[in-house]
Amino acid sequence: LNKAVIDADIAVMAIEHRVKTEESLAGKLELKGDKYASLDDITDILGARIICFFSDDVDKIAASIEKLFVIDWDNSVDKRKQLSPDAFGYLSLHYIASLPFDKGYPEELCGKRFEIQIRSTLQHVWAAINHDLGYKSEFGVPRMIVREFSRVAGLLEVADDQFVQIRDSVGAYSAEIRQKIADNTADEVLIDMVSLREYVRHNKQMRRFLQELASLCGDAEISEIDPESYINQLAWLGKKTIGDLQNMLEKDENLALSLAKDTLENSELDILSSNVGLRYLCRAELLLNNYNEEEITQFLLLSV
Repeated sequence: LNKAVIDADIAVMAIEHRVKTEESLAGKLELKGDKYASLDDITDILGARIICFFSDDVDKIAASIEKLFVIDWDNSVDKRKQLSPDAFGYLSLHYIASLPFDKGYPEELCGKRFEIQIRSTLQHVWAAINHDLGYKSEFGVPRMIVREFSRVAGLLEVADDQFVQIRDSVGAYSAEIRQKIADNTADEVLIDMVSLREYVRHNKQMRRFLQELASLCGDAEISEIDPESYINQLAWLGKKTIGDLQNMLEKDENLALSLAKDTLENSELDILSSNVGLRYLCRAELLLNNYNEEEITQFLLLSV
């Protein structure tokens, strides 16, 4: 399952598993014993669950799982497709799967079926609360309770969709900023978490400056670190746009490089943070603008 997630290139909240206890299995057989002729007919003695952050990741992970395991399609269930169009409730994809015989697994384990559930974080919250309250079925549950559950399920479903839209919007914004930086048309773009990251990673002059800093250590490797922590420092210095940052780089680069030599030259560092360029540019800005000791201390405290 870890391989399935890695192959799909998707970050997940958790991958869980459990083996059904003897007590739980006995209770299941008491309720539904007439359905099973042998233990091999019980498909969820071993159960695993993948909880992903976004609802549309469910199908991407499912596609990866289908390549790794043998899927028992007759017993697998997509709960998302079972609800009527005007209903809200439990949403999850349940695969009944087994290990293939031709992939090098121990032969005695191949063919034995187990359950894999795939759901989003919000779908998991809904299922966990529903289970904790003991309402596994709407039959016999007071109508008022069923209605309340449906209302909450509807809200979570809308929230799931909104999170996907927000993620996609951030991705589109990042691509737009990246293109503007490549075209040198990003001067008016406000500095924020996304625009600053794209600038540090894709502005040619900044990358050249970082390589110069790395060469002071004997061509150290540059590790890409999110520069979000520098947003407050740049704002304190009055840098509001990418154009302001670019002007600072052009004006302060030589002094910043000189300052870096004092600490980096001939050092034994073999890895430098990609934020090192911002670090020395900010310090050069402090010196060039004659900030006093109290102001410099106030600036440095922003990074504590």
